[in-house]
Amino acid sequence: MELIIKELSKSYQGQCVLDSINLAFRGGDVVGLVGKNGAGKTTFLNCLIDLVKPDAGDLIFNGERLTGDRLALKRTLGVLSDVLPPVPEFSGFDYLRFVGILHGVEETTFQKRSQELTAFFFDDTGALTKKISTYSTGMIKKIGLCGALLTVPSILLLDEPFAGLDPLSVNQLISFLKNYQRADRLVIIASHDLNYIQEVATRLVVLDEAVIKFDGGLSEFTANGTKLINDALFDILAPKTKTMAFDWL
Repeated sequence: MELIIKELSKSYQGQCVLDSINLAFRGGDVVGLVGKNGAGKTTFLNCLIDLVKPDAGDLIFNGERLTGDRLALKRTLGVLSDVLPPVPEFSGFDYLRFVGILHGVEETTFQKRSQELTAFFFDDTGALTKKISTYSTGMIKKIGLCGALLTVPSILLLDEPFAGLDPLSVNQLISFLKNYQRADRLVIIASHDLNYIQEVATRLVVLDEAVIKFDGGLSEFTANGTKLINDALFDILAPKTKTMAFDWL
């Protein structure tokens, strides 16, 4: 399985967000997509799932250039994103059934997967009978994860999956992702939580100022472990030193 991005560009009101991005992803990759707020990580993912139309560029999936509705790619996707939130009027269980129907998941398969996923991610599965509008931030994230995973997608795109989760839930998600990795699956995780990213990622991509500043393995990123992952990112992003001049402190 291979997904190639060629010369992907996107601007909003004259502001370039993605500038001729070139990347190649293959099965077995667990990619940590990192960068500052507003660096274009979410826009990049939204271009992949066809929520945002790029200004230029091509997507090539398994050797075929994608045009039109991109169904060949979309059928393989599992997506967790704030721009595609679980339907708040549904109960947790009804939302998962809705996802299952959309993707044509057979009933017996649906029952097995939904029960196993919710039992793993939820301490109280009784919450599944309640409306999602009553859920906490963490519970919304969990039901979104269950929905994204229900079809066992070949390409799993997770936008800030650790945000809003308590430490135990984060540990459960990391454990799941480690077991989800396979040679025929691609996982892309956009996140600010570098310590969590380094536990699961086999590859890091740093997006900054609309371009790719780094693309490689964790060992290369941290100079064979001689740098902390946070320090390595700071070196790449090269933040400007700011002087504290608050006379009211």
